[in-house]
Amino acid sequence: MLPATLLIGVLACAPGEQPAEDDLDQAYKAAAESYDVPWDLLMAVSYALTRMDNRGGDVSAHDTIGLMNLRLDYGTPSALQAADALGLNVSSIIFDRVANIQAGAWTLGKLAHERESHTGEHVDTLPEWFPVVAAYVGAEDPMVADGFANQVYDLLQWGFVVETPDGQWLEVFPRDMPWREIDRQATSGSGLSSQFIAASSSNYTDGSRGAADIDTVVIHTIQGSYSGCISWFQNSAASASTHYVMRSSDGEITQMVDEADIGWHAGHWDTNQRSIGIEHEGYVDAPETWYTDAMYRSSAALVRDICDRNSFPCDRDHVIGHYEVPGCSSSSGGGSSCHTDPGSGWDWEYFMSLVSSGESAEEIQTGNLADGAKTGKLEITAYVSRPDETGTCTAAVSGSASGGQLYLTASCVPDDAGHADETGEIRVTMTGSVSNGVTVDGRVAVDGYADSWTGDVESDGGVYAEWTGQHEIGGSVGTVTYSAILKVEP
Repeated sequence: MLPATLLIGVLACAPGEQPAEDDLDQAYKAAAESYDVPWDLLMAVSYALTRMDNRGGDVSAHDTIGLMNLRLDYGTPSALQAADALGLNVSSIIFDRVANIQAGAWTLGKLAHERESHTGEHVDTLPEWFPVVAAYVGAEDPMVADGFANQVYDLLQWGFVVETPDGQWLEVFPRDMPWREIDRQATSGSGLSSQFIAASSSNYTDGSRGAADIDTVVIHTIQGSYSGCISWFQNSAASASTHYVMRSSDGEITQMVDEADIGWHAGHWDTNQRSIGIEHEGYVDAPETWYTDAMYRSSAALVRDICDRNSFPCDRDHVIGHYEVPGCSSSSGGGSSCHTDPGSGWDWEYFMSLVSSGESAEEIQTGNLADGAKTGKLEITAYVSRPDETGTCTAAVSGSASGGQLYLTASCVPDDAGHADETGEIRVTMTGSVSNGVTVDGRVAVDGYADSWTGDVESDGGVYAEWTGQHEIGGSVGTVTYSAILKVEP
């Protein structure tokens, strides 16, 4: 049987326990309520831009700060404008995560009111919020703005579970969006860009390079977000560009400079003249957060394609990091500054093994995990030390796979009918990312409590996983020890 205390055991807080002052889940929800913004939409915007990492108030490469990626000028989304409206010091929005979230929620609310004034219609449903989210990113190019909004809405449609850099677990539940007619075929790992968005002509040099002129690929890290980088390269003041920009979550590729032209990315003119530059979303000091397997694999496929088409070897002499560009070993070399990207957290051995594998884009991205709808079964067994009870629950699992990403939901029902009435259904959300084509690393949330899980992609395309956990709850519950088994059909 499954005791009611099991449900208590999987919650993040024991009964009656108040959330900590820096409880991000409550901060997002309180801010969303204050400015009439859907709480899960606010969290998805933050996750898409910053992975909910405040970075200690550090300014990104694109002059943005905080969990909500606010700008330090009066452009959208503006920390200065929010500070004026909310009566806050700009420094508090920079360093205080709660204030930063409040400023982001206020900005979304302001943009919604502006749209209502323009259209005469109230912004209420998710379809009506889409142009508001697109406006939030502050991009002049509608392709960039809509691309960001689609990234946010993918997160809302699939749901996600995330562990923040300070160890908090946050969950966004999947939303049913039958009105979204989007192609679920993965673009990641194709070796071809999913879109071309031209960089400002002020940020690269027109050229007529051919295969004989190109013999190097330079790997960069954005030090910021995917959409922010694309917008920055469109800004004529940037004086910088790479040929390709790579998204962390799924490895989506945007091309911004024709390969025949010379991007301004290496800080060294000779290298620029003979190289292709690839920017990767994220930060060098947070590789575990940003350097996803999907991005490694998509980038490897792109690098292999570049090497093959331009007839030069795909080895470490010809595929280099920005830190290896000549002239970047001193403050006066390599252009205006020196660089360390992609940093010590970039796994060169693994990356180059993918580059050298020569596998097709689909093979290196997903292995045997095919895109499409998924069904399966989840079994949970839990032992509660006080009052010394063990119980089980089972659930039918449903969801989808796309581009090596797995999204699953379930309602786990206690096997004992009496306790089922007492406890009710236990909601489960699971996400996972395929590694090496054979391993799935993921996150699972059970009614507010979250943990990590690891499974295997089997030869027939199914997924199998077993994992365990133990949690000290205290009070009348004591310690909860659990084990889980997941089986996903091919």
